[in-house]
Amino acid sequence: MKRFICIFLLLILAFSFVSCSSETDEHGEVSYEYARNFLVLDQDWNTVTLSQFIGKPIVINFWASWCPPCKAELPDFEKAYKEYGDVVFLMVNLTDGSRETVDTAKDFISRNGYTFPVYFDTEFSASYAYSLSSIPVTCFIDEEGNLVTSRVGMIDYDTLVDGIKKITE
Repeated sequence: MKRFICIFLLLILAFSFVSCSSETDEHGEVSYEYARNFLVLDQDWNTVTLSQFIGKPIVINFWASWCPPCKAELPDFEKAYKEYGDVVFLMVNLTDGSRETVDTAKDFISRNGYTFPVYFDTEFSASYAYSLSSIPVTCFIDEEGNLVTSRVGMIDYDTLVDGIKKITE
């Protein structure tokens, strides 16, 4: 029983790190947590920050090619990427240099024909900023830079579209 309680508390703690916090102010307006900035590399080794994209709705997906749930949801991200051209997709690969390298991630993307932009978190800036304890994780950020909602675990196309609607409507 003690073990169950410890695991349950750890799961709650892990979820609280990734979930967005929203509050209702005295006027009934919902306020969201401002998205935490991070630094990643694009496929040409250029430095990219989340803050560069503020002003447009943003979907961030944290993934790795060795992660079965990540691989399973990527076709839905590709479909949404092609359908929602006004939304920025930041597909952040957790590139630790051993289990996942830039080369293995690029090879995986190429073999599967994905066209969404992939960014490499080689210095763990993004994973630390969002206190990741598992993947996949998807965050939805509105054009003002507010983290509107996030999801831990694999999501399907309908859930992805629901998140996109929350940041575009």
